[in-house]
Amino acid sequence: MVLVAAAASSAQCTLDSTSPSVTICTPSDGATVSSPVNIVAGTTDKASAVSFLQIYVDGIKQFQVNGGTLNTSLAMANGAHRVTVQAKDAAGTIFKKTVNITVGGGGGTGPCTLNTANPSVTICTPANGATVDSPVHIVAGTTDSNKVTTMKIYIDGVAKFTTNADQLDTMLALAAGSRRIAVQAWDSTGQVFKSVVNVTVNGTQPPPGDLANIKHVFFMIQENRSFDTYLGRLGQYRADRGLANGVDGIPLNVTLPDKNGQPMQPFHFRTVCHENLSPGWNESHYDVDGGKMDNFMKTTGSVPSTIDPGGHRAIGYYDERDLPYYYELAFQFATSDKFFSPVLAPTIPNRMYLFTATSFGHIRPDAPPSGGFAQKTIFEAMDDAGVSWRYYYIDNSVFLAQFTIWQRDQGKVRNISSYFTDIQNPNTLPSVIFIERGSNSGLDEHPSQNIQKGAAEVKKIIDALMASPTWASSAFFLSFDEGGGAYDHVPPVTVPKPDGIAPMLRPGDIKGDFTQTGFRVPLWVVSPWTKAHYVSHTPMDYTAILKFIEKRFSVSGLTARDSGSPDMTEFFDFTNPSFMTPPNLPAQPTNGTCNKNLETGP
Repeated sequence: MVLVAAAASSAQCTLDSTSPSVTICTPSDGATVSSPVNIVAGTTDKASAVSFLQIYVDGIKQFQVNGGTLNTSLAMANGAHRVTVQAKDAAGTIFKKTVNITVGGGGGTGPCTLNTANPSVTICTPANGATVDSPVHIVAGTTDSNKVTTMKIYIDGVAKFTTNADQLDTMLALAAGSRRIAVQAWDSTGQVFKSVVNVTVNGTQPPPGDLANIKHVFFMIQENRSFDTYLGRLGQYRADRGLANGVDGIPLNVTLPDKNGQPMQPFHFRTVCHENLSPGWNESHYDVDGGKMDNFMKTTGSVPSTIDPGGHRAIGYYDERDLPYYYELAFQFATSDKFFSPVLAPTIPNRMYLFTATSFGHIRPDAPPSGGFAQKTIFEAMDDAGVSWRYYYIDNSVFLAQFTIWQRDQGKVRNISSYFTDIQNPNTLPSVIFIERGSNSGLDEHPSQNIQKGAAEVKKIIDALMASPTWASSAFFLSFDEGGGAYDHVPPVTVPKPDGIAPMLRPGDIKGDFTQTGFRVPLWVVSPWTKAHYVSHTPMDYTAILKFIEKRFSVSGLTARDSGSPDMTEFFDFTNPSFMTPPNLPAQPTNGTCNKNLETGP
């Protein structure tokens, strides 16, 4: 028996007999169509009832219906599009079908029937006088014998969205009440023309936890910084601005033994760079010292120094004088004082967790075998789920090259220069965006580099997002891959073992397993939808970012680690967005003193 939500005839075509399968009746693969595009699909599933069908356009979910058939129309901009219809049945099986189409074909009629007046703007949706929910879907097109160069949406006279195309399709979060929506266009001759509708936005906003508000997830991970080293003074920064301290920050009165047994207390760095420390498996486990967190200066012997023989640089810290942008970003948006790296080991094993939710036994920066590591990545899991993604790199320090997906999906890997253009069009931007750190260009905030230059690069990337039309539907997660051997006073926490693979210990290694995190690392959650001035105290490691992606886009988990992680929705309020208009953030200076001779103390 074929299990579909309605009679097979309701799918308006003959269904594929393969079980399970999705059949897209219309449009056909390779078709050229007009907008709005009529999409008709049905399912065959002999094992279980189909729970729902979803439509993804260029990897972004646009429609969902409960049942095994659908028939709907979606507005799409002119150009090439990938349409995926994905099904999930009661047994949890996910299956899908994809077609590639061209809308308009260069001579299309636009997203709806356009006004024939020349020039003119037609607002397809919402209709004048309509009552709508927020975020509001706004679709518009133009008629003009000259080239349209710019279109803008104004809400109650304030510009909220800009595109350089001759039509637009976007979602804007609007406050409840009467709203005036104006779409204005400019053409190559300088003519200005517009259309206006008045709508009522319902007081009922999307319920808390409605992740549909987030259509683009960005994540970027910098290098080798503990929470205490970077944001350890955030609590005082908050208190100075009238909020409760509320942060488990660096204890300035703690006394720790240096490498020679002499007592030392944390001190403010006088230099924005210093010699390296060691975050290796053995050093990190020794630093923890059964939870006493007191051996950081002792393990600097693995990176010997004639400048700092006592290892004092391990307990230096920065504050808002050094990193004003980061401190204000953490103050305004959301952060956590219980956010950990996944494993007590150096960069490469931790970054394996970032992409695969396990290091599959690795505890050292092991070289990949010929052909790369075979472990399944979050990128491959997104491919399986029909979720679009892109990988931006700042320079040639591309860690993903160690995975086979690099060879398979090179078209999704781009230089950071493309990012600033791509975010101007949220309709074609993928759902998930990873930004690789710039290690070879000194922009990764590694201890040996001028950290201010790396922070300024991050600011440039986030500032561009805030100024783009993609901002309203985005969440940006920024963190660091591991503590880098720098002091943190909070012990690692217990987490699920990712799999049954044991650590690849060598003779003499400190015994351990993968049931505890690494050290705390800084976190910023930046979005119009993040809670203002929020500090989470929920322990988690950064595989929780993978869990957020998996929950938002219905992607299968990779291991027990990410599957058992908190989903990070606590950082968001989907009822009352705080930052549709981003706050003013300070400039990040780059001219601090970078002198390693000053790394030893005050």
